[in-house]
Amino acid sequence: MSKKRLIFALAAGLAILAAAPQVTNDAPGVTVDLGGAGVMHRTGVPYPAAALKQGVQGTVVVEVKLDANGNVADARVVSGPDELRNAALQSVLQWHLMKNLAGSSRQVSISFRVPEAAAQTPAMAAPQPPWVGHTVKAINVFGLSDESRAALLSQLPVHEGVTLSVDSLQAVTRAAKEFDEHLSVGVMSTGTNDVTLEITPPGAVRTGASLDTKRIIVGSGPQASKLLSQPRPVYPPEAKAAHTQGVVKLRAIIAKDGTIQNLELISGEPVLAQAAIDAVKQWVYQPTLLNGQPVEVVTQIDVNFTLAQ
Repeated sequence: MSKKRLIFALAAGLAILAAAPQVTNDAPGVTVDLGGAGVMHRTGVPYPAAALKQGVQGTVVVEVKLDANGNVADARVVSGPDELRNAALQSVLQWHLMKNLAGSSRQVSISFRVPEAAAQTPAMAAPQPPWVGHTVKAINVFGLSDESRAALLSQLPVHEGVTLSVDSLQAVTRAAKEFDEHLSVGVMSTGTNDVTLEITPPGAVRTGASLDTKRIIVGSGPQASKLLSQPRPVYPPEAKAAHTQGVVKLRAIIAKDGTIQNLELISGEPVLAQAAIDAVKQWVYQPTLLNGQPVEVVTQIDVNFTLAQ
């Protein structure tokens, strides 16, 4: 074969490979419709364990905006069940479509249907959070006026002295959201068998016995911009072997010096959770200042595990 013909054959082969559909391991029951768009590579879409267990299914439509190279630069959910939106969005934000689509906007549809095998197989019980069965020692509300605080407390289905459960915490969260959709609820350990519930709006200052215990809530995006050191988690071999991927959500308290003071698991696959915690424990942030003084920060940290790592 002449050199010219060899070059032509190689070019044709590369063109075929580029045009070939990418093999992506979406979770069972998940189907992705790109609307005819070509894809360079994309991460698989997981089926949220909680939604799968509850039999939640439906189609999530996501509008994506592509940068000059075809990477998804921004995305927003147009429609779809709330329980499925985050899984779709987290995956889509890591996609890279063909460069001929660069700079455009388009919609993709992700269908979630509970697999027949999953519907017939009893779901394994999720591990109980460490605070289940502990006594609520106090319920603290920060960042609200005295009048609003009293009104909120009067509407809560839980009071001091009760034993906390997953259901009761969910009931408190629903009541807080109904009072003000911006409120968040956290559980803080105060002793061997006691916990404190903390209800706060974004940016509220938590005050304790003195000004030295100030703590503020910061969104995950702004706080991530302060990262100075971020060791990546080690993907558990057993998770890779089982093609398990997804997002582990952690509630973190960051000390005044920027180190991780405390971590609590919010959600995520158990086989991935410990690897995320082990890595995030080593993260270091730029200290956060309030009125010129360093303060503790409460934030959410999302650690994404994809088989493409």
